[in-house]
Amino acid sequence: MTARHRAAFRATIVMVALAGCGSSAARTADAAVATPRPAIDRLASIARRRYSEEVNGAAVHKQLRRVAADAVLLRALRTGDLATVRAEIHLQDNTPHAHISRLRLVKGSRVLADAGVVFPVAPSQRALRDARGKLLGTLQLSIQDVIGYVKYLHRNVHVDVVVRGRGAGHVRTSLPAAAHAALPSTGPVTIGGRRYLGRSFSEPGLAGETLRIWILKRG
Repeated sequence: MTARHRAAFRATIVMVALAGCGSSAARTADAAVATPRPAIDRLASIARRRYSEEVNGAAVHKQLRRVAADAVLLRALRTGDLATVRAEIHLQDNTPHAHISRLRLVKGSRVLADAGVVFPVAPSQRALRDARGKLLGTLQLSIQDVIGYVKYLHRNVHVDVVVRGRGAGHVRTSLPAAAHAALPSTGPVTIGGRRYLGRSFSEPGLAGETLRIWILKRG
């Protein structure tokens, strides 16, 4: 073997060795990416996505557009007829098949009209303006109450849920024993003699309220 051939052979060996190292590193990286998250983390992510859908999804925006186009409401706002504004908000809140849980009309810090359940998820909102662009008020609409959110997760995701807010009586849960129990932000907890693994997160509620939500899984 000539010197030139020996040099080419050594270069090939080095390239193969480097390629092997690269493949090993890639396999290590792939394994790290593929490592599954704990089941409770995945369940908490599902719960967060569901809350976001209730607050920002197509269904709530459909109702916002419908109520925002209410000619009676807009005319009453333009003329300052608050009695009609309040009557129309109550009428819209009780519209069959609209599935509105809470409907409010505010202007600055003033609540002009308010109807619906006591403890809803956070509302979506839309500014109402006259033909000149003057702000008449801000419409806030929620299509889900907190107990409906809890029931959905309990039924479809098969977890227990605790939601606590700041308001009086603002606690909803699928596990009554956990309603006022001391719950860690994350980790195991024993409730009613049963062991659960939990994760918690915060979401906005109505009018600046902060909700703390726990997802609890037996085991």
